[in-house]
Amino acid sequence: MSWALRTHALTVYPVLSNQTYKTKNRLNKTITKYKCRLIVRIGNSEHKGKEQYKQDQEMTDKIYEIYLHYYNKRK
Repeated sequence: MSWALRTHALTVYPVLSNQTYKTKNRLNKTITKYKCRLIVRIGNSEHKGKEQYKQDQEMTDKIYEIYLHYYNKRK
């Protein structure tokens, strides 16, 4: 991922959607969080994802998968 961040060639970032879900925080209290959509920016173009992800390991894994895909495509 460092090549993409260093060159600013590829950026993946989350944007909140209007769908929510409930989860527990560190103090074991129930909290409401928003699901996110991922935006992939390549150069000057932006691609908005259709799927919504929870703000947890699911979203992190998907971001890693996107960076890995474009890294392998680059070679």
